Amino acid sequence: MKTGNLFKILLLIIFATTFVACEIEDGDWEAMKWETNVSNINKNKIEVPNKGGVYGFKCTNYKSFWIYALSENGEYLSISYEDKKIEREWYSIKIDDGSTMTVSILSNSSDDNRTLKIGIQAGNVFDSFLFEQNKN
Repeated sequence: MKTGNLFKILLLIIFATTFVACEIEDGDWEAMKWETNVSNINKNKIEVPNKGGVYGFKCTNYKSFWIYALSENGEYLSISYEDKKIEREWYSIKIDDGSTMTVSILSNSSDDNRTLKIGIQAGNVFDSFLFEQNKN
């Protein structure tokens, strides 16, 4: 009788540790890590000079990502996650080989400041970049 109870307790312990050890929580994804040519970045905010510029970003810890959100001057634009190249009047965004993004911003000859916010996703991890460009 004692051996049977001991065996049941041992099975219960093995069963409990198996399910606790294998549990992976949502949100356990590592934050995206970036290599970039941007020297004036502060918490993913980039100040673009009036003359514009070209900005490169390479994700070093995920093989691919996509754009899930795009906002121009505070207005969200409709995009598809399949878009690998987006061209607008004053900027373009291109994703190469899945893990490299190039953002080109033209000079600002308008009388308005401009902002561009790019939301990026890789699986269940999200990141974003905000570009701010002052008027002429």
